[in-house]
Amino acid sequence: MKKFFLIFCVLVLSFFFSALFLTAEDSIKEDKLKLDPDNPDCIYEKTMLGDCFIHMSKITCPSKGSAPVVEILFKSDFKWTACEPHNGWGKEGKTYKYHEHEVPGSRIFFSITNKINDVAYYRIEGFHPFDLPIYDAPREAKMLQRFIFFKFTAYAAKGGLFENYLNNLMCALDTHTKLLYTYGMPSDYTKIIGNNYIPQKWLPYETHPNTAESNLKFYEYDPIGFVSLEKTHDFLGVKTNVHLYEWWNKSVGAGSSMKTVKEKRFMPRLSEAALEDWTIRDASKPVRSPYRKF
Repeated sequence: MKKFFLIFCVLVLSFFFSALFLTAEDSIKEDKLKLDPDNPDCIYEKTMLGDCFIHMSKITCPSKGSAPVVEILFKSDFKWTACEPHNGWGKEGKTYKYHEHEVPGSRIFFSITNKINDVAYYRIEGFHPFDLPIYDAPREAKMLQRFIFFKFTAYAAKGGLFENYLNNLMCALDTHTKLLYTYGMPSDYTKIIGNNYIPQKWLPYETHPNTAESNLKFYEYDPIGFVSLEKTHDFLGVKTNVHLYEWWNKSVGAGSSMKTVKEKRFMPRLSEAALEDWTIRDASKPVRSPYRKF
């Protein structure tokens, strides 16, 4: 009887430790997947991104550079519709847009605000919008499958004396890591009243005179932020789920003369201070790209 009891105990313990080992092994595998940028479901499942609408909820006050509060909507009443490529941006049969009548602004004086009108948001997924030959290679073409690129057009002060047409790149979302990248900068600006500068002639980093010599692809530069599931980030008093690092906010507003604006504004970064653990989700702790090769 004692012999059978001993055998029973051994079997129970064996089963227990085996289950414990398998659980620990599964946990290790799961942790590795969360740290693998090639896993589309790291951080959170890719399907949670939904139709992924980029959107501007408000234009902040002029003293802050009239920076737009950008958010990512996973579900929306907006609908992406197929469109033609816009001024060399996009690809035939792969470009989409949706329209918004107005993005509310902040008060400038009296009832005048810095709202923008006739806003069109553009999207292309899986292809570089500038159709660069370096992304035709099979490895690069596969890499681009994880990215969604955005831009917008709009009118500022529409119908007024100081009306200006806006045609701005926004960001590229890595649907695997949920990190945000910027992918180009203006090659020229128009100076307007108030010592402000309107970007003109956007070029990809791969060909822009300020960055071409680095021979880097846009995703090798430091990401500019990340997207969370909830709106937990406070951007100039407005809640959003787009968390932008402060270094990028400073880059967007860099320079005070035409010369310095052209040299510094929208410049990407390769910082040795950026954290190697790209899974950290803290707007005060910029990370480096998991795709950087050095």
